[in-house]
Amino acid sequence: MPMTKRMKTGSVIAVAAVVAAAGLLATGCSQHKMEPGFSDLGRTQIQFFAPPGATVTVKDCPPRSHHIPAYGPYGNRLEQVPEQFSTFNLPPGNYLFKYVSAEGLPGARIYGELCVKHANSAEAAKFQRLAFVPVSLPSEYYHKVEINGNEIFPYRGEAHRTAIDEQDLIRLREGDLIEKVFFVADLKKAEKNRDKLIRDLKVMERKMEYADARFREAYLDYRIDVGDPVANFWGTDKEFIHWEKERQELSIKYEQMQNELKRTEALLKGDRVLVRKGMLALATEEIVKSHRDPNSAADAVGEVLLVMRIGGRHMQWGDPRHELASSEQK
Repeated sequence: MPMTKRMKTGSVIAVAAVVAAAGLLATGCSQHKMEPGFSDLGRTQIQFFAPPGATVTVKDCPPRSHHIPAYGPYGNRLEQVPEQFSTFNLPPGNYLFKYVSAEGLPGARIYGELCVKHANSAEAAKFQRLAFVPVSLPSEYYHKVEINGNEIFPYRGEAHRTAIDEQDLIRLREGDLIEKVFFVADLKKAEKNRDKLIRDLKVMERKMEYADARFREAYLDYRIDVGDPVANFWGTDKEFIHWEKERQELSIKYEQMQNELKRTEALLKGDRVLVRKGMLALATEEIVKSHRDPNSAADAVGEVLLVMRIGGRHMQWGDPRHELASSEQK
């Protein structure tokens, strides 16, 4: 073969190889469906365990989809052979995700965001290395679960509690935002806070008794002092108003401290393994103050590992035809 011809042929082969490699790179994010990093202890493992029948997709490279099956024969969330749960292994960062074919949301694509945090404390790092964050997604599956109150701990058995309620579904259908914060609570810190609150409440009770006695005395005196010009000048005839204000302020503080004590005790009562310093909890009103940012409120109790936000915004990424076919098969 002439040199020129060989060179041209070689060039064509080289260009073809480059094009093929470019094609593999372009499609690499959609070709691999295997979940990476199961043994990577630097990643946080997130296990979607409900609702059964739904498919969860995380928009990463590669984007991965996992089906949520029903519980296995042992009714637990431990690793089975083959793997039975929708489990993702994610390094710290923000990830878009969605789920389809959820009970009560037929044909709907629900979009959300996973914010995976760095584990800084020893307790959070230990949990990240050895355990997973269990997540239940909004659906009507909660109707089949016995509900005995607010969800505090996301790993409790479904026969006892559920992290999802009807309000979540109503908000989703109206296009609102749902936020769930999973954090590793510092139980040692919570125990110290509980003991301090018990002491402070006793002191507050004595302050309230004193303020109440001063109010009664000033209230009896004001009827005499109200016509006294000297009392009017110095304001002693209005002293009962000051002590009424003091009584009310102390009463509000006392109620706030009682509520904080209840939240702290609820957190400590959930611990069944007494040799550990921390445990995974869900930031609900029962353990963090309501109407506050749940992320910062949870950070005050422990360390946040995962923030999950779900909303009604239309995002339309992925393959709608594939999702529709998957939904119709179910």
